[in-house]
Amino acid sequence: MKHAVLALACAFAASAALAQAPAAAPAAPAVETPKPKCDPVPEYPGRLAMSVESKRKVFERDMKNYETCMKAFLEERKAVIKANENGANAAIEGYNAVMKKIREEQEAARQ
Repeated sequence: MKHAVLALACAFAASAALAQAPAAAPAAPAVETPKPKCDPVPEYPGRLAMSVESKRKVFERDMKNYETCMKAFLEERKAVIKANENGANAAIEGYNAVMKKIREEQEAARQ
């Protein structure tokens, strides 16, 4: 019985919160995020294989190549993020400037 009362109270609270929520903004378009193309992804060959110098060197080389590729990919993504942030900030500033100008013109028209 207690569970039913608790469930009913939670459902009521959730519906009340949803009823008071402002209208949702239009959904943002889905953006395809590129995946890193750092192949081959190294795999640990095992303890016995690591005791063989040639296999260990191949593994270490593959690890270094993978690390270099991933770091380059991450730097590229950071640059894209920064460019998107700068573009968004410029759009916000432009919007704010237009709204300020319209408010000023409306205020001037009232006088």
